Amino acid sequence: MLQRHTSSRTKKSRQRMLSLKVSSPRIVFLDFLKVGTKAVKYSLLVALMVGVGAILNFGWQKLFVENEEFTINELPLKTFDGKEPRFLSHERIVKKAGLDPQATIFAIDADELRAALEQLPELTSAKVSRRLPGTLKIEVAEREPVAWIACPALGIRERDRELGLLVDRDGIAFQCASDALWTFAQKLPILTTSAADSEEIVEGQPVSDKGLKYALKLIELSSTHLADDQRLMRIEIQDEIILEAKTIDGISLTFSFYDLERQVSDFSDILAHAQYSGRELKKINLIPRRFVPVQYQRNL
Repeated sequence: MLQRHTSSRTKKSRQRMLSLKVSSPRIVFLDFLKVGTKAVKYSLLVALMVGVGAILNFGWQKLFVENEEFTINELPLKTFDGKEPRFLSHERIVKKAGLDPQATIFAIDADELRAALEQLPELTSAKVSRRLPGTLKIEVAEREPVAWIACPALGIRERDRELGLLVDRDGIAFQCASDALWTFAQKLPILTTSAADSEEIVEGQPVSDKGLKYALKLIELSSTHLADDQRLMRIEIQDEIILEAKTIDGISLTFSFYDLERQVSDFSDILAHAQYSGRELKKINLIPRRFVPVQYQRNL
């Protein structure tokens, strides 16, 4: 059988382009002139922009930054709710934030000053604003300490203005940096640990030592459940689970890290019963849930 072969041809259109490049000294000169003209225009534009910027900067310096009319004559320091700060002073701001009280309000970078203030460990936030002609207003939120931290192994001393550290309810450690803060902190309890590492107690950061965290929780619970004359004045971290505390009137208390709320509640009940019966407490082990060991003062 004969097979029929079918063939098809695909026609492709091809475009042929003829490129002709003509070159002469005149054409080269004209091209160079065109490029040079553009370069000159761009250079003039850049120079004009730089000149305008320099003029504006000079004008800003003379009219505002160096103008004595805008010299700082008022430096109000307030909290965000409009009250006087309890602890922060103008001297602290000038010293630590690098504020020049002789400068004009426009010579002070408000954002930089705010950032510098927020680096102070005793503050949580800050705001800086200008008011013409010469007012630089500073608003702050302060930390309120709840206890002292002491760690002899790290050289952190109890109730020491230079070598001691305060701590707020969020666990942030900071120095006692003002007279007002020192006066306020005189009666705060002391939290003592002997096993903390240097990276667990760092100024301006939350304490990460496990025992100190539980001690802070105990301070918070006692402030809620106990009267001021019954508050805890010293807490020592004994080991991985035990806290030894002493009240303002000398009662020794033993707590465990866990179930602290129940233990504080038990102490409040025992204290109320002792007062009702006319007896003075000496020592209580609050860890047991039942049959809590209690020692009373001997009546002479």
